[in-house]
Amino acid sequence: MLKKLQKFIVKNKLSISLYIGLILIYFFIHLFALTRLPVFADESIYIRWAQLIIDDWKRYLFFSMNDGKTPLFIWLLVPFQYIFKDQLFAGRFLAVLVGLIQVFVNMDVVKCLGGKKSTQLLMGIFTIVLPFWYFHHQMALMDGLLALLISISYLFLVKVFNSKKSLTLTKNTSIVSAVFDKSSVNNILISGFFFGLALLTKIPAILFIPSLYLSIFLTKDKSTKTLFIGFLKVSVCLAIGIVMFFSLKLNPTFGQLFSRGGDFLFPISDLLNGSWLYTVSNVPNYLYYFYIYLTPGIIIFALIGLFSKKNQLISHVLFWSGLLFIFPIALMGKTVYPRYLFPASFFFTLSAVMGLESLLDNVFEGKSRFWKKVLIGVSTSLILANIFVVCANYIQFSILEPNKIPFVSSDITQYLTEWSSGHGIKDTVDLIEKETTQNTLAVATEGYFGTLPDGLLMYLHRTNVDNLYLEGIGQPVSFLPKSFADRANNYQKKWLIVNSHRLLLKINSKYLIAEFCRPYDGPCLQVWDLTENFDSYIK
Repeated sequence: MLKKLQKFIVKNKLSISLYIGLILIYFFIHLFALTRLPVFADESIYIRWAQLIIDDWKRYLFFSMNDGKTPLFIWLLVPFQYIFKDQLFAGRFLAVLVGLIQVFVNMDVVKCLGGKKSTQLLMGIFTIVLPFWYFHHQMALMDGLLALLISISYLFLVKVFNSKKSLTLTKNTSIVSAVFDKSSVNNILISGFFFGLALLTKIPAILFIPSLYLSIFLTKDKSTKTLFIGFLKVSVCLAIGIVMFFSLKLNPTFGQLFSRGGDFLFPISDLLNGSWLYTVSNVPNYLYYFYIYLTPGIIIFALIGLFSKKNQLISHVLFWSGLLFIFPIALMGKTVYPRYLFPASFFFTLSAVMGLESLLDNVFEGKSRFWKKVLIGVSTSLILANIFVVCANYIQFSILEPNKIPFVSSDITQYLTEWSSGHGIKDTVDLIEKETTQNTLAVATEGYFGTLPDGLLMYLHRTNVDNLYLEGIGQPVSFLPKSFADRANNYQKKWLIVNSHRLLLKINSKYLIAEFCRPYDGPCLQVWDLTENFDSYIK
C-alpha cells in the first residue's frame, strides 16, 4: 500500500504541487482579514439562529423555517461556533471551506467536459480570485453553499451523460433498465442527493431545474431515444431531491417556508397585469452585476465560446443554463441583489474557460496564419491580464480597505452604508462588556432582528451576561416601550443603541457615549446613555 502511494506521488508530483499551491493561495487571500468587513445583517441572523440551536436544539433546530429559510446552512454553522471564539470568524470560516471545495468541484466539471489540464487549472484560479466567487466564499451567507451543492449535483449529471457504457432504449432494453443502468445509477443517486441538499439550503435551488434538464444535451448520442432516457434520468435525480425537501413537511413549520416569497417576488397575477414591464427594465442592471463581478473578460470568453468550432455545444449548454437560472428571478423579482444571481456564476465561468480553450485550440492547433496567431495571442493575453488586474484590485481592497471595495451600488448600500451594515457592532459590544464589569446594564436597540439586535447578541453568545439585559424595540425609535422600561428599572444603567437616521427621540447630545459612522456619509451607529431622565423617554 505504501509503495503504491509513493508511486502515485512520484507520478503525479506536478499535479499535487499545483493543488497544494492553489490551496495555500486560497487560504491566504481568504483567511487574511476575514472579519475586516463588518458583519452583514443576514450573517448576524444566521449565526444567531445557530447559537440558539446550541442553547436549545429541541426548540430551535427548525427555527429558520419560520422565516422561510430551509435549515441546512444554519445546522452547518453550529460546530464552527464551538471551534472558534470569534463568532463572525466562525461563520465565515464555513464559507471559506465551502469555497475551497468549490474550487476542486469546478475543476472536476471541466475535466468531465473534456477540458485540458491547463483549462482545469485556469478554472480553479478563476474560482479563487474572481470577485463574485471570492466575496461569497468569505461571507456567512447561504448563496455560496447553494452554488456548491448545485455544482456537485451538476457534476454527477455530467458524469452520467459522459459515460460510454450507458444503455439506450432498444427492443431488448426496457425503459427502467436504460434509466438505471449500472454505469449511471450511482451518479444519478448522488446527483439527486446533492440537489436535495441544495433545496435544504435555499428554496431557489428549484430554479436550477431547467438547467439540469439542459445537461441532457451534453450526451454524445443526440438521438431522440437517448435524449428521452436522459430526460428520465434527470427526472429521477430531481425526484430524489424533491422527496428530501418534502421530508421537512414532518415539521409543523413547513408551511412557513413559503410565507416570505411575496416579499421578494411578484405573483404571476401581477406579471400578467403589467408588472413585467418594471422587472424587465431592470435586466441591464442584473447583467451589469456579472460584468463587474465576473469581469468583462469572462463575459467575452463566454460569448466567444458560443461561436467557436470546438466545445460549441458545451458552451451553449453552459451559457444558456446560466441564463435559465437568472430568467425567473429577473422576471418576477421585486428587489434583486447580486447575491441572488451569484449561483449562475458557476455556468458562466465554465462557459468562459471552455470558450477560451476552443479559441486557442482553433488558432494554435489549426492552420491559422502567423499574423492571426499573433493577434489572437496578444488579445487573449491582454484580456487575461485585465481579468487578473481587476481581481487583484478587488482582493486588495477586501483585505486592506473594505470600505473601498468596488461594489455595485446596491451592494454598497447593503454592505457599507445602510442599517444592514454592521459598522460599529463589534466596538459597541466592547463598550457593553466594559460597562457590565462595573454596573448592571439594560440596553434597548433599534429593530427586532438583523444587524440590531442579532449582531450584538451574536458576539455576546456564551459570555457572562448576568449584568446585562438587551432587547430590540423596533424602528424608528421615537420612544421606549413601557415593557422594556419595566425590566430596565432593575438595572443601574440604561442605554440605547440606534442608527442615527432612525432616531426620532429627542436626546441631549451630552448623553452620546459613542458613534461609529459608515463610509460614503452613511448613517452612524450611536450609543446613548439614557440613565438620566429615563422616565421621560417612556411611552
